[in-house]
Amino acid sequence: MNKTLLSYLLIVGITGIAGASGGIILKRTMGPIEEVYPPGFSPDEYRDDVQGLYTQYLEKGITREMTNSDIVNIGLEKYKRCENSYSIGIGVANAMGVGQTVRNAQIKVGDEYFEESISFSSMVSLADRAIQHGVDGNIDYMHTDDCSVETGNYPSSYTPMSKGDYKARFGKSLDEMFIYIISNKTVVSSKKEETSNEIKITLDLDNSISTYYYKIQMQNISGLSSLPPFTQVHHVYTFTKDLYLKSLHLEEKYTATKASIPVPAPVDADITYYYHANEETNIPKYNEPIVYKV
Repeated sequence: MNKTLLSYLLIVGITGIAGASGGIILKRTMGPIEEVYPPGFSPDEYRDDVQGLYTQYLEKGITREMTNSDIVNIGLEKYKRCENSYSIGIGVANAMGVGQTVRNAQIKVGDEYFEESISFSSMVSLADRAIQHGVDGNIDYMHTDDCSVETGNYPSSYTPMSKGDYKARFGKSLDEMFIYIISNKTVVSSKKEETSNEIKITLDLDNSISTYYYKIQMQNISGLSSLPPFTQVHHVYTFTKDLYLKSLHLEEKYTATKASIPVPAPVDADITYYYHANEETNIPKYNEPIVYKV
């Protein structure tokens, strides 16, 4: 999922420098750094035919012609098609020497979907919860800036949103599950390692395009003044031999700017997501806390 990362931290006296790639413009003003996409830019043009790849996989298994990107997309699609699943994300995002704890949960029970993201430190905190009712259903959403350890103190009720409005604001709907654009057009380098029972694939992704929807999500959750440019998107996926997703470890670097303190701040994120395919857990009741343990 992922709705992260920071509610933004103590941005005082810091400047950041980031590079542009893929023809995207990195705009530097007196303070903010932002990523600007050219007119007519369509991120979906950078996607591969995942449904076609998955059909090919069902017919032939993993073939020699499949790239590492293809295999990752097949594994992610296989996870999305599980009737029941859940994942837990645990990590930290560091900005200016302050560590922000990150927690994320994602649950699918049939055609009901749930997500929670929590980010907290001694300085700031925020939490978001959402439930989607059916693949094409509406979404109930809650947000709070009040977190106690790993629990958000949410408002008294959810805010209803259409699936389209939610995706426009947060980059993806809950049934999509994964927010990065991973394709043969966005993978910069990759490596595959196999053991007797696992397949591990490392991807370094294009900083600008692979994170397009993720940046929209980050800007709207954290109240950033612009889309945050990335300088590192490093992912390590671990699958079973039959391509059930087990974990994702990511290391990312980006620069965030907030209007109230228009000085860029570099952020380093290190998060691991643990996936449980074909395992069922209950969607929590209103304001019921989640136990964040692996």
